[in-house]
Amino acid sequence: MAENRDPFFVVGSQRSGTTMLRLMLNQHSRFNVPFETAFIPDFHQRIGEFGDLANRDNLERLLDEIANTPFAVKGNLVPDRDAVLRRNPNSYKTLLEAIFGVLAEQRGKVRWGDKTPSYIEHMDVLWSVFPNCKFIHLIRDGRDVALSLRGISWGSQDMTKLARDWRWKVMLGRKMGAMIPQHYLEVHYETLVSQPVETLRRICDFLGEPFEFGMLRYHESGAAEMPAASMQWHTSSVSAPDPRKVQSWRQKMTSTDRIVYEEIAGDALQMFGYELSQLKPTLGSRIQFARYALLGHA
Repeated sequence: MAENRDPFFVVGSQRSGTTMLRLMLNQHSRFNVPFETAFIPDFHQRIGEFGDLANRDNLERLLDEIANTPFAVKGNLVPDRDAVLRRNPNSYKTLLEAIFGVLAEQRGKVRWGDKTPSYIEHMDVLWSVFPNCKFIHLIRDGRDVALSLRGISWGSQDMTKLARDWRWKVMLGRKMGAMIPQHYLEVHYETLVSQPVETLRRICDFLGEPFEFGMLRYHESGAAEMPAASMQWHTSSVSAPDPRKVQSWRQKMTSTDRIVYEEIAGDALQMFGYELSQLKPTLGSRIQFARYALLGHA
């Protein structure tokens, strides 16, 4: 039987635990999941600008542009340009395989993945480039996602925007996954942190690989796996699983915010098995909607 080396992609709404899952997977003896890329769909759309990639000059120009994208620089995704070129790529697919392959080889790994949450909106592009790839869609209660995003400098404070964004992404991921059911797996953040062994076993089974208990020790070296510039956003990601972060919205989200969020994304919350507050609209929630509408958000 041929060895399975098809790539896999960890996708989902931001602040859903994808970084933690990436670090867990990286502790597997076969997997290498580098810092997120974010550039694959962009260059796929622009590929015509580079001409025939069988031409070495065109290929090197594309490689250099990829290497200088912000995420590639932050994650040091092309540390050895010559090693990539020695693999003789002659297409966009084989160039990506060479980039990821070199990174995996440097760590003694044989199979690579990519953790880029925003690729939840580009699963079709990834499938067209890698038609046998697999997707792990990590889903977290949108209300906890919203609270997490509100707590960081680059996150929105607009609850209606946060609700719409989460709803769009999780539902889109499920719809696209339904088209390739054997290549798509949904994993809930809540079960990942409360039942990590069982959940990681399920992920490994999906990827066709044996489970390894070493994956549970990801937090021992998690900080070393992260770019220093990103650590301020990921202190929880490099820590051991904390079930206290599950359903923190019950204690930390105001009733007004719950009503606003569930008014917009309640159908998606229920679709993915999350219980609603069942609170009725109040004067405060109506004022909140009106305020966002006046600001052009609702």
